[in-house]
Amino acid sequence: MKLKYKGKLLVCAVEVKSLGQPKYAREAAYQLKKCSDSHPGIYGLFMAPYISVGAGEVLAENNAGYMDFSGNCRLSFGGIYIERKGNPNAFTVKRDLRKLYSPKAERVLRVLLSASKKTWKMAELSGEAGVSLGQIANVKNALAEREWLDTSAPGLRLSAPAAVLSQWAQNYYFRKNTLKECYSVKSLAGTEAALEELCAKNGIRFALAGFSAAARFWPAVRYQRAMAYVGEFRAELFAAAGIKEVESGGNLLLMLPYDDGMFYGAGKLNGGTVAGAAQTYLDLAGYKGRGAEAAAEILENVIKLLW
Repeated sequence: MKLKYKGKLLVCAVEVKSLGQPKYAREAAYQLKKCSDSHPGIYGLFMAPYISVGAGEVLAENNAGYMDFSGNCRLSFGGIYIERKGNPNAFTVKRDLRKLYSPKAERVLRVLLSASKKTWKMAELSGEAGVSLGQIANVKNALAEREWLDTSAPGLRLSAPAAVLSQWAQNYYFRKNTLKECYSVKSLAGTEAALEELCAKNGIRFALAGFSAAARFWPAVRYQRAMAYVGEFRAELFAAAGIKEVESGGNLLLMLPYDDGMFYGAGKLNGGTVAGAAQTYLDLAGYKGRGAEAAAEILENVIKLLW
């Protein structure tokens, strides 16, 4: 591509790819460097439908520019400097998102995030997550494209767990669960204890979620509505325990998970069975009110300590 600026002719070599993930940006930077080495004065430019901030950083480190069709760019040559970043992907590929954010793919992410220092063999990870080897391979490829895997490890191990969780939160919607707005005459603590006992007696899977779980992880969290995952909702059974479904104004939110993977990592903590820390973070990160604040507390004081 030839450009004119202040009477000067500037030549750019452009590498175009259909995906702009960091892996492909690094490959493009290598090709562009080879071109500029053999043709001094040529500026390397990478183009794709969408180039993430991470991919842009890879290109900047290698003195290459970029432009995408979502409005992001960085041009730095011949007295020119133009940068725009942070525009969302206008060409989201649903198939690419399903590699990481389908229910079964999310099972794999929960396992990897719960033990981010552990190196997993594919068969071992398949058994732990309860998914096929093919699903493991799909998730592995998607993580590799984003350069979120430790390539020096003799198996699967995350190199950037914070980035994995952050992007997952941006693509996670807790309302995919079936939500039951309920009311209980008991206190929050009494409601949570009675609900757990009821579920235990009747063989119903259970885990405190959202604010109820966050308060067990980090007691400084304050809340006014209990939240919990339950494997099923039996109206008559729950009503007998003083828990009734209402249209609005409830003090208890029951969630029937869209996938059993929600219960992965659940365990006893400070007087109750709670969902895993990563799951608790996801449920609160996009929750109205003080959800984001509680999620930040869990991330800083619980999850990052595990990493």
